[in-house]
Amino acid sequence: MLIDKRIRRLPPNTAACLGAFDGFHLGHRALLQLARSLAPLLAVVTFDPHPAQLLAPDRAPRLLQTHAQRARVCAQLGVDRLVLLPFDEAMAAMSPDTFAVRVLSELAPTTIVVGEDFRFGADRSGYASSLARMLAPHGIAVSSVQAVGNRELGETRVSSTQIRAHVEAGRLRAAAGLLGRWYSVEGTVIRGAGRGRDLGFPTANLVCEDRLLPPPGTYAAIMARPRTPSASEPLGPWPAVAHVGPAPTFQAPSNRASLEVHAIKLNLSQDKTMYGEPIEVWFVARLRDTRRFTGREALVQAIGRDVASATSILDHNALIGSQPRPLD
Repeated sequence: MLIDKRIRRLPPNTAACLGAFDGFHLGHRALLQLARSLAPLLAVVTFDPHPAQLLAPDRAPRLLQTHAQRARVCAQLGVDRLVLLPFDEAMAAMSPDTFAVRVLSELAPTTIVVGEDFRFGADRSGYASSLARMLAPHGIAVSSVQAVGNRELGETRVSSTQIRAHVEAGRLRAAAGLLGRWYSVEGTVIRGAGRGRDLGFPTANLVCEDRLLPPPGTYAAIMARPRTPSASEPLGPWPAVAHVGPAPTFQAPSNRASLEVHAIKLNLSQDKTMYGEPIEVWFVARLRDTRRFTGREALVQAIGRDVASATSILDHNALIGSQPRPLD
């Protein structure tokens, strides 16, 4: 898959899905499904940064994915090209007609697919229903997709906002039901205090600045190391136990969000190449709240129970490559 940060003509016979694509949930996948039926090549056209981060930074939500995570999901879904439009003050000030002519007509896809609630242009004054009229003179067709829901969860409309609410409340299965996969966080491995190794459960300590984490506690999880310049092939996935929040047995309670992960079938203490590298962690099930233990032995026993519980839970979940999916 090619990632393009320039506004230039797409290959012939390309259908382009247009939107913010925060999280790449089931609604976004519906756009891809329609686009794939309309043209042999598939592009995702989105914005960098997310428009809310420029227009209302004090109210902008924490995003559900990093750019790298979104690119990996696009590749897994068969997207041929990911276009990151440089969203700056000049683009934010464009009228809908100007955006259609200066940006979309320059990309020149065969067709554009958007959600029925898609808004664009200055003050979000452009609508999906008007985009077809603007692009018709340029020979670009426009199709819109109705909102997608999840009947089993009682959700009539999948949205990134609703997924964030589920993650923040620790409703992992509900979030997964709207995403079409377990919710994941990507962080960079840093050196920790080494307490996990001393306890017999070595962990990778992750820096996850501005990432949306579930509530503090211990979780059954899956971890993987994505392809990087130093790791030519993805490593993992591995079943894991993840801990969100401080370690109250060793330190005072804190509001600082932190994430450390123990790979159940991998001795992390023997892999020094992970420092400074990204790790992706998928949250599958909450095991217990964060608590303070009376001593080392009580903590070791509790972690042992966490590992056993996580192993049992994860044995019932299927993995597709490095991309875990929800239970059937």
